[in-house]
Amino acid sequence: MNFNELTQLGLTDSEIKVYLALLELDSSTVGPIIEKAKVQESKIYQILDKLKEKGLVSFVIKGKYKNYQASDPKNLIRLLNEKKRQIETEEEKISNELIPKIEARRKNKEETQEALVFEGFNGLKAAYNYLLDTMDSGEEYYVFNLGEELSKPETINFFTDYHKKRLDKKVKIKFIAPSEVRNVIKKHYNWKLVEYRFTERKFPIGTLIFKNHVMTLSMKDNITAFIIKSKANYGYYKYFFEDMWKLAKK
Repeated sequence: MNFNELTQLGLTDSEIKVYLALLELDSSTVGPIIEKAKVQESKIYQILDKLKEKGLVSFVIKGKYKNYQASDPKNLIRLLNEKKRQIETEEEKISNELIPKIEARRKNKEETQEALVFEGFNGLKAAYNYLLDTMDSGEEYYVFNLGEELSKPETINFFTDYHKKRLDKKVKIKFIAPSEVRNVIKKHYNWKLVEYRFTERKFPIGTLIFKNHVMTLSMKDNITAFIIKSKANYGYYKYFFEDMWKLAKK
């Protein structure tokens, strides 16, 4: 055995030194123990008491002096079993008490509702950065695409820059777009990790549905992005998107 492993049984370095010294000395008063173990004289009785509590040391009185001796090394197995029982008890306590409390707090946090408003092109950039920060690599979000605004040069430039960042993070998207912008999308918005479908049906244009959030874009006049964090709201929009996805054409 690597004697350093005794620390895993709850023994301190000093206790290990004294215990190993006693194994060699067989039976001894404190003087030879101190010399053999190289521990402080002022600490020796405290160390021996700790080892006695752990069942690793016993003593007999010979004349006026206590003679200490190490107990059977198999007692280390008993200590190990006690450690196992301690770990099992802690594991059960964590599983039954701590984790439910943490899960409850996380659920409360997820269900907290809040609203954010971003204005102008810089605000739009901040809103999309917020979206990407929310997503993990490989996850997917859903978009009811914009309409005629997609053909504007500033819109094309903005989304070209944004989708470079998105691809770096490997975030996927499903788009539902109006049929009339099919050619614009084919020319300017043909990115990787994106799946498009088109429809003639009316839908909430400029809406992004991502991880307990819904973002709504207004690209006419003053550019504005509204983000609402709501698990329930996200669920409604996602359900609606999935229904529309089934009806839309590739």
